[in-house]
Amino acid sequence: MNIANNILKHSLKNVYFLSGTACGGKTTAAKELSKKYGFIHFNDNWHEDNFQVWLSICDEKYQKRATKRNAVTDWEAYFGRSVEEFLAEKAGRGEYEEYIEYAVIELIKLSQNNKVVADICFPFGLLTEISDYSRIACLLASPELVTCENYGKREDHREFLECLLSLNEPDKKIAVQDELFRINVEETYKDVHEYGLFHIVRNNESTVEGTLKQLENHFNLAK
Repeated sequence: MNIANNILKHSLKNVYFLSGTACGGKTTAAKELSKKYGFIHFNDNWHEDNFQVWLSICDEKYQKRATKRNAVTDWEAYFGRSVEEFLAEKAGRGEYEEYIEYAVIELIKLSQNNKVVADICFPFGLLTEISDYSRIACLLASPELVTCENYGKREDHREFLECLLSLNEPDKKIAVQDELFRINVEETYKDVHEYGLFHIVRNNESTVEGTLKQLENHFNLAK
């Protein structure tokens, strides 16, 4: 059974979506909005127990990546791959990550009686089908800011950088990840403009307060 997008859009009317690039400030902005307005903050790390439930119901026929998410035991080999190999793996996942469908269901349940700010990277094409443009904002970082070093400064991303630094020839492996970041940023900028989505570009002069004010105006929250 497929649920029509207009039904999903109606069911998600209490959800504000933040998407964009790494280092764009999505999580910081979501936390500020949730603190100021009492929103529920939903992100990729939404309740570990929910993630375990999701894994338990995954059928490998449809959710191949999900069932292998915790299967990496050789990080040397995993991060030793080329840019082309990483891109080929990404292309093999299909139109969008498998967890998106599960996340949509969780968002519908959470937003029945509450406002929710979703800090999760949904595909832009899907977002524009299941939500109004007035509830979608893209936070983008200037390309030069999106690096492994900057990404790894955040507490919940530190393990990623530490893992890379612990491997053989870390500079080479970091260079591959930096190139993947660059490609992702380029694709994200292109998609944001293609879909005509509201966006804020973070640079060295950006402030949390300034970003929050722009989001409040866009989401019509300003009082």
